[in-house]
Amino acid sequence: MSRILISGYYGFNNAGDDVVLYGIISSLKREQPNISLAVLSNQPERTSELFGIEAYDRWSFGTIVRELSRSDMLVMGGGTLMQDVTSPRSVLYYLGIVTIAKLLRKPVVFYAQGFGPILKSLSRQVIKRVVNRVDVITVRDYESGEDFKACGVNRAPIHVTADPALTISPDDISDTRGKELLHGMFAAPSKPLVAISVRDWKQEQAFKRTIAKAADWFILRGWNVLFLPMHVPSDLAPSKEIMEQMTQTGARLLDAPVTFHDIMSVLKQCDYVVGMRLHSLILACMLRVPFIGISYDPKIDRFVERAGMPNAGHVTKLDETRLLALLAEKIDRIETETEIVTRHSRSLAVEAAKSSELVLQALRK
Repeated sequence: MSRILISGYYGFNNAGDDVVLYGIISSLKREQPNISLAVLSNQPERTSELFGIEAYDRWSFGTIVRELSRSDMLVMGGGTLMQDVTSPRSVLYYLGIVTIAKLLRKPVVFYAQGFGPILKSLSRQVIKRVVNRVDVITVRDYESGEDFKACGVNRAPIHVTADPALTISPDDISDTRGKELLHGMFAAPSKPLVAISVRDWKQEQAFKRTIAKAADWFILRGWNVLFLPMHVPSDLAPSKEIMEQMTQTGARLLDAPVTFHDIMSVLKQCDYVVGMRLHSLILACMLRVPFIGISYDPKIDRFVERAGMPNAGHVTKLDETRLLALLAEKIDRIETETEIVTRHSRSLAVEAAKSSELVLQALRK
């Protein structure tokens, strides 16, 4: 039985990265049910419990070497691993694992990767040196592939696919847990529901007032408003700050301990999503829920465009008048928006499935 070790940003209570891993696992097992999968994680026991596969300490050098030795392939799985904005150590960490795998003569596949931003010349040099030894690269958008090439990556074949979360079938997401979490939260539960997913961005504060105005706008239009943190606890504070700036009452915050399964189930109950977090938008698309994106990173712009949905603009220049006008336009034709996102979701799911097909082709070689 073939065994694949998966490496990525897992075990950090980030629902976006969790759904990436879930998408990779479910897609690979759909293609080859008997495949053995393991993952490196910051919380191995919790990750193993959540995903039903073996999980190992991502910080133990000896463990990494042992598990790579036991495996037939390394998959660098999903997300934007090649970036040095949060820390210059990120690129060095992940490419260190790739280097160990190649020293052990294991094939390596980059799975639906995003790219950047890369700010340091050292990061670019290491990417060029190491990633050119990778066997197959799949990227979640065309621009990420071009960014790899701009760093000098020209030996490994690069395929444009889509985010692994888009391979998840909406029919596999239960309604039960979402309904349980929302039960009793709103005085009039029959009203349409919008989920708002935000994060802090550098020292920016003005965007929070603008989003508060948008939340008020929804309530005045007869909607229920739910603030939905994707990364706990970091998303709780900006959600609360926005709610404090609202003039209308009735908005709620989902601050109960939840898993990514729970978040998917809650989003399935929503009629619209306003999102800064990339995977709030990706999951909305997968669930065929129309949305509007608020950008803080090119990855948001790239996905929103591929999904055929509106972009409210960059968080540093978020304009209240433009945002409310866009919302009014889209909400007034929400059935059409639902048709558009459904069409794009089906197309992107086909693209996303190609990553697992390419992994298994490389494994057979």
